[in-house]
Amino acid sequence: MTAELRELTVHIDTGRWSETVLEAVNLVVPAGRITALLGESGCGKSMTAAALTGNLPESAQASGHVLINGTHVQDRRHWKQLRGSTVGLVPQSGVTAFTAEATVGTQLRELERRHRRCTIGRACASACYPIDALDLYPHQHSGGQIQRAALAAALLAAPEVLIADEPTASLDAGTAYEVWTTLRRYADTGAAVLAITQEVPLLTATGAADHMVFMRNGQITASSPATEVHSLADSYVQGFFHEIGQ
Repeated sequence: MTAELRELTVHIDTGRWSETVLEAVNLVVPAGRITALLGESGCGKSMTAAALTGNLPESAQASGHVLINGTHVQDRRHWKQLRGSTVGLVPQSGVTAFTAEATVGTQLRELERRHRRCTIGRACASACYPIDALDLYPHQHSGGQIQRAALAAALLAAPEVLIADEPTASLDAGTAYEVWTTLRRYADTGAAVLAITQEVPLLTATGAADHMVFMRNGQITASSPATEVHSLADSYVQGFFHEIGQ
């Protein structure tokens, strides 16, 4: 299973403001690999995640192609069929993965019954989510806890394509390291994983990524195997690694 964008351009027009947020983006997320998408804040990374999960805003005007395993996904009905066990999302704000009216445990148990692919205990352990927090409502969690709960929810569905948007942004270094390790192991099962991140030091320390893609102003500016990225003669790319060395 692969996920792919071909010449995808997304223009947002709300009536109050208008902007092209993605421009001719080409991106392949292959099976069995972690593709890391890096870039400064506001460069279009989360909009890329939205495109790959069928969550572009209503005001979006898109051209180009979004392909899941080679099939062009054209409408919201098709996306509804794909979400969950085919394409999963760990959103940038973990609380948006849950409804406010039920405890996280209730919602995770429902996902366990629906998909029957993974147990709550296994998913929570993999996501470093504490079992004793299951009886809490989403708003009662810390930012780091609810982010881990969102990862557990995605793992319960065992999607073939997993899009993780800033999965370690609210976590301490030790827990973040464990989450990167979990994503690495998940990709090793054959899943296609796109990890959107600004956590370059941790990503580099774990060696989790197979490929790194860099985005700026809504465009892909560089792409390289992770083991070769240091040799890229690109000042924007090298700026990320210069910060590590400081």
